[in-house]
Amino acid sequence: MSEERLKALEIAMELEEEGKKFYMDASEKATNAFAKEMFGSLAKDEDMHLEKVKAIYKKLKEERAWPKMVTAIGDVVKTKAVFPEDVKDLTEEDISESVNVLGIGMEMEQKSILFYNELAEKATDPFEARFYLALAHEERGHYLSLWDSREYLEDPAGWFGMKEGFRLDAG
Repeated sequence: MSEERLKALEIAMELEEEGKKFYMDASEKATNAFAKEMFGSLAKDEDMHLEKVKAIYKKLKEERAWPKMVTAIGDVVKTKAVFPEDVKDLTEEDISESVNVLGIGMEMEQKSILFYNELAEKATDPFEARFYLALAHEERGHYLSLWDSREYLEDPAGWFGMKEGFRLDAG
């Protein structure tokens, strides 16, 4: 079972490394401060995940058993608020490119969420299950941040209506 666990952690390290590289590249290529900041923040989060996975991997390899430690990956799941001034200077090309990159990021996050949830379900050790659930939770937060940003860029008026909670009713 230790070999299976090590292999799963190796795959997790690859996923986190791919995510970090994707977001760093997206941040460098972004033509506006809003996208640069958002993608840079996601790259830092993926780097933090990578370091946590590496630490668990090292311990598991040394001890041949899942480490008995409670692992929290990040502080909390956070979505960055979007404000009109953040995106007021975006061109149609900026918006189109950003929406495309956000969609790719969402696909990557979804893949990670599914992978970590599967590992949590297979886990026989509660500390192992907790670790993978924490990773899935963090990736879900990334997915929601990306989704929220994409929704704003595609339909700002609808996005504000949803956030403000207006309703169309006959009352």
